[in-house]
Amino acid sequence: MQRLRVSSLQVGQVLDEPLFTRSGQKLLAAGVPLTPRQVEALQRSGELEVLAATGVEELVEAGVVQRFDRSALRLGQRANQNVLSRHGQMLVERDQEVEQHHLDAMQAGGDAFANAQSPEEQRRQRIIMADPMLDSLQSEIVGLPMRVVPDGQAEWHKPCPPSTWPKPTELAELRGRAVEKLRALFARIEAGVPVLLADFNPILEDLIERLAGYPTRFTQLALLCPRREDYLPDHAYTTAVLVMAIADRLNWPLVDIRQVALAALLSDLGMLLVPHRIRTGASELSDIDRGRVNRHPAFSLVMMQAFDAVPPIVRLAAVQHQERENGSGYPRGIHRGAICDYARVLAVADAFAATTEPRHYRQRKMPYLAVEEMVRGAAALMFWTPAVRAMVQAAGLFPVGSYIKLSDGRNAHVIAANPRHTGRPTVQPLDEIGAVDGLILDLTDPALLGLSILRALPSATG
Repeated sequence: MQRLRVSSLQVGQVLDEPLFTRSGQKLLAAGVPLTPRQVEALQRSGELEVLAATGVEELVEAGVVQRFDRSALRLGQRANQNVLSRHGQMLVERDQEVEQHHLDAMQAGGDAFANAQSPEEQRRQRIIMADPMLDSLQSEIVGLPMRVVPDGQAEWHKPCPPSTWPKPTELAELRGRAVEKLRALFARIEAGVPVLLADFNPILEDLIERLAGYPTRFTQLALLCPRREDYLPDHAYTTAVLVMAIADRLNWPLVDIRQVALAALLSDLGMLLVPHRIRTGASELSDIDRGRVNRHPAFSLVMMQAFDAVPPIVRLAAVQHQERENGSGYPRGIHRGAICDYARVLAVADAFAATTEPRHYRQRKMPYLAVEEMVRGAAALMFWTPAVRAMVQAAGLFPVGSYIKLSDGRNAHVIAANPRHTGRPTVQPLDEIGAVDGLILDLTDPALLGLSILRALPSATG
């Protein structure tokens, strides 16, 4: 291990070993040149020295951190020490409640380590490199196309008979397997274990295949299957499905659809560093809590260091997905022209996914009301109007998964959208106890023109 005076660090300096704080948090990977902003941030941080070491094990020998028995932590208990992974990633802050993703990360990362610094000092050290990474990304994207040019081609679309689409139970199982794959990947990323972008390929390729074959039913994967409350892998999967459906309706090239879906899977990684009580937003947040939420896109960028090369446009979309057209978003508060198209589409998908997800402190919002909210957001210049319009076309005015009242008095379940007639989806009639009752009805069928939707319902029985 080598102790380095912060005042001695030079712009462009390349270290042969990873760089750590004096508390054991990893700052920079080996072989990465120090940028001017990183050197400046370190000099302004108040840190007098940093440590170059092969890994956290070497820091144990120097007395910087101590080994920690991870089996001592239990779900729901409060940690009495700061716990780090063997890769120098902060997993749990002292006094923070232990969540399942913390235990998953410890399992994926192997040995755990601890230090006794205050949580405030740990958080301060964590952000030393976050803002400089944002600035470095800005310099990387100079000259990068921010707009996506529709290609009008869809040779990759290969329509399949609707009857071959998975049944509800099969669909839920399919989604469940994909979400579990994401859970395992997120655990490795949170622990700082190296991950390959190719590890996401099975999830992405399956989604592309289903979008190509079943564009009107595709959003069932996001909106019809059960979703778990406050579960980041679930949210990432839902957002990826919705962003692909929106991009497809915008006639984006397949390469862009694939990349924006990858951005959707990675964009909220930084929320793994935000405690549950803050993340759910169930109570009023303090300025400090709100600041932690506002920094999560920057932390997502930091956590992407666990990968091989993530394309700059994907990283940019992840960082910008909470920006808004009118400048009211974060982390930079930029306006429409400065936001890349990937992020503009991702913002709509992410917000719609969050609005329709279950929360323990409120009822799940009806999809129809969620659509209304998104349309109002576009009118208020929060969201990009073409993306909101494409979302309505892809999911429907009464989105897939909605319950509705038909003009003949029956209740029905929306199971497929109709992009050309957003108010006339394909529905499954239900009986008075919410069970399937009768054949599936495509409301665009000329024989059914006299049948219409009266209103949205909160449940199968009204």
